[in-house]
Amino acid sequence: MNTLMKTALNPRGPLLSEALRHGITLRQESHQERFCQVEGRGLCSDAWGAACEAVQPAVAKFNWTGDRFTFERAMDALRAVQSSYFAPYWEMPAVCPGSQQRFIRAGGRVINRRGDMKLDGQEVVELGGVTSECDKVEHLAGMVDHLFYAHGWSREKVLEAVEWYENRRANGLLTAVPLRSFEHLQVN
Repeated sequence: MNTLMKTALNPRGPLLSEALRHGITLRQESHQERFCQVEGRGLCSDAWGAACEAVQPAVAKFNWTGDRFTFERAMDALRAVQSSYFAPYWEMPAVCPGSQQRFIRAGGRVINRRGDMKLDGQEVVELGGVTSECDKVEHLAGMVDHLFYAHGWSREKVLEAVEWYENRRANGLLTAVPLRSFEHLQVN
């Protein structure tokens, strides 16, 4: 029996973080596809696959090992589950934390034998995104896949990022602000 409940933040279904938390317990992680058969481990899922299975357990019974056409039909059905249960997440603004790398460039010189330094000037310099896709993330649904595939984050780390955005949204902070820092949730 599905125990995930509808919420005020997502009236069509459960919070994405709630579905992710439950879905992570159902299967092992795979960075290949939404669902894929891994030798010795069986059926594995990515972050979106885990969330979709949590709200609609039948997706795990789709034919994930068939030919290309059956696989595409299974993916289409999974996309329908994903968009029907988690539609608000395509409207929730988000920014990849790796899109805003900055560093301070400072010029200085040693002014005495003790090594005291005088700074002549400093400026904040944009370094660009960690990947070329970082600046293209506009909504939370896109950021889930981006963090999972482009940055190689685990489903648990993606869950932390989703919870952070959901908490901001629940507190009335609707702006697309990046996470506190990229290093905070970066996979080592």
